[in-house]
Amino acid sequence: MTRSESGDRASSTHSEPARRTLTGTASTAGPSRRRFLTAAGAASVIGLAGCVGGGDDGSGSVSPDDLDVAPGELEVDEINVLAEGVADNLVLAEMSDQFEDEYGVTVNWTDFGYEQTQEEASNQVAADESAYDVMTIDTYWVGDFALGENLLPLDSLIGRSDVVDSDNYLEEVWDTVAHFEGTTWTIPFWQWTLGAGYREDLLQDDEFAAQYESEFGEDLQSGTESVSAYADMTVNITEMTGGDVHGAALMGQSGTKANDQWLGLFQGKGGTFIDEEGNPVYGDYRQEAIEATEDWIRIIHEGGPDGSGSWGFPEVSEHVGRGDGFSAINYNIFYVNMNNALAENTESGQIKQYDTPGGSPAVGSWSLGIPANLSEERAQAAWTYIQWANSFEMRKQRILNGGSPVCYDTLDDDEVVESNPLLWENLEELITGGKSISKYPGALQANTRNGEELSAALAGGKSVEDAIDAGIEAVENAME
Repeated sequence: MTRSESGDRASSTHSEPARRTLTGTASTAGPSRRRFLTAAGAASVIGLAGCVGGGDDGSGSVSPDDLDVAPGELEVDEINVLAEGVADNLVLAEMSDQFEDEYGVTVNWTDFGYEQTQEEASNQVAADESAYDVMTIDTYWVGDFALGENLLPLDSLIGRSDVVDSDNYLEEVWDTVAHFEGTTWTIPFWQWTLGAGYREDLLQDDEFAAQYESEFGEDLQSGTESVSAYADMTVNITEMTGGDVHGAALMGQSGTKANDQWLGLFQGKGGTFIDEEGNPVYGDYRQEAIEATEDWIRIIHEGGPDGSGSWGFPEVSEHVGRGDGFSAINYNIFYVNMNNALAENTESGQIKQYDTPGGSPAVGSWSLGIPANLSEERAQAAWTYIQWANSFEMRKQRILNGGSPVCYDTLDDDEVVESNPLLWENLEELITGGKSISKYPGALQANTRNGEELSAALAGGKSVEDAIDAGIEAVENAME
């Protein structure tokens, strides 16, 4: 089924992947029925250079119209999937034995870190024939791959499918990652909206709130309403608890992590980084960027734990999960693990997801796509796997196993919402009020370079004004 358009990472240089079991322990035995491979050592890259389509051997000549939307059997022995090694991907990997039981086809997942996944995807779509049948595609990559026609267009398959209904996907998520310039290239798989997470047991605690108001003359809840108020609140809580509970744990890690998170604060000030048409309008919001950066630096240095200026999401998750943080701004999927850890480490600690201060979180998503340079048999198997993974039963099971929702029907499912009500009951509202990460070519480089400038200001290597000016120039150059 289709929905109306609203507009709208060959072999690499890494070493041979090492096989591992689902627990991550190295396997010395032969490959299991479903092998899970992990790869390391690939060089980090920023752009998606080399995405120029398949070779001349005919492997990339398959038409979506030639594929059966629901084949009874497959003409391949295995399906190879490329993914970043993060929780939601691992959940689907672990569920894939159900696909194997149904189709008799082995599913091999290979995972990298983010930059290596990007590099591997870029190299493979430019090869004569991709080694992977299915790729997980980040928002930032969609425009580059679409312009290079590196992925199989999916509109024909979706239009004939009784399983994949584009109207069922959260509109902002679909627009963020599925289509580009009128063509659908991927199916949303999980979203990474950067909501603000607060310790609900502390935020709603009358005694904690009374102590806060007594010491600082402010209502605790008011600290969630604006970026500057949030900065004040995080510093105050750290002071009030003597550092036993830090007001915030943010990601200061240079590059995309810093920028993804900072975007929510910048947008909460009224700023726009790249507009919906892919134009770099960052420079029009220079003052908002300066103010957001000053608050971001203050939160990390005065409201956060020592050393968090270099943290990414694993360190943030661990810190908050121990019960040592009052709040975080993080990719929302990681709040699931934070809450699991809080349940073990505290008496009543749980994170509830809210809007970022100022009410405009950054919305991004991962999706599943099919390289264009595959044989018809391999493309058929890839679509069959993607369609299976996107059935209601599999999407629901994935969420209950720790994944994140992307569809209306799962957010309307009582069992799903009740499995994590503090995270899922207001997710639709959170995403609807956010701004999508840009999918236009150059967006990943723009995001990375601005994040590097932000980190330079955080470390004291540049003034905030100089860092923002350098970031504006870098973003404009990247989006030319």
